[in-house]
Amino acid sequence: MRDQIAVQSPGRRAAAYWFADGLPELGFGLLYLIWSAAGIAWGYDPHAPWIRGTVVAADIAFLLFFIWDRRVLDFSKARLTYPRTGYVRPPAEARANQPSPSVFPRKPLPVDDNVTHFRMRTAFLFFLAMQMVSMSAVMGDGEPKWWAVPVFTAIAAFLEYWCNRDEPRRYAGWAVVPIAVAGVLSPVWDLPGRSRQFVPLLIGGAWLTAQGAWTLAGYLRSNPRQPGMDGTRP
Repeated sequence: MRDQIAVQSPGRRAAAYWFADGLPELGFGLLYLIWSAAGIAWGYDPHAPWIRGTVVAADIAFLLFFIWDRRVLDFSKARLTYPRTGYVRPPAEARANQPSPSVFPRKPLPVDDNVTHFRMRTAFLFFLAMQMVSMSAVMGDGEPKWWAVPVFTAIAAFLEYWCNRDEPRRYAGWAVVPIAVAGVLSPVWDLPGRSRQFVPLLIGGAWLTAQGAWTLAGYLRSNPRQPGMDGTRP
């Protein structure tokens, strides 16, 4: 992560520092793990009201975090990471008219924009994969198909690499391979059909949590808490 930050321009470097502690990935990853665990359990007992309520609560929690993630993360960073390296201004969500990585010929990004597509190009892809798996239920008996998880998690893995190549937080090709591998191996797990749609969230949650936890561990090891720094903003 430090190497990624060092080679970027000032604006992109400012955005990259927001991800240097791994908390954005950790936040989305943990919510996905909770949501997917509740959803998979729901498939085993679809009539249990407490499980259904847990799924709905996790769904709402994710929606709220998706909308206000910077406020929640800013609160967490003020108590964990700002006292170590100082305040970091949250990057703005990139505007819709900014260049897309799928456009050819590719246009250079504005070098001084402290912006990110992290929510849509990283976190949201696993939610989208879940929806695609769920939609496979229309083909046949009304349950998500066994092949849908391997196919759509492999697509998600490719997009995690491809769509984030110009992002302040990008991923090497080898880093996204576990997403596809987990999807390919998922049919070995004999799940109820209703539970299958939540497997992409489980895989994505585990991957994001692992990425965030590894980054956070390295960050805390490299940046001991500084005496006299209380995490307040300048």
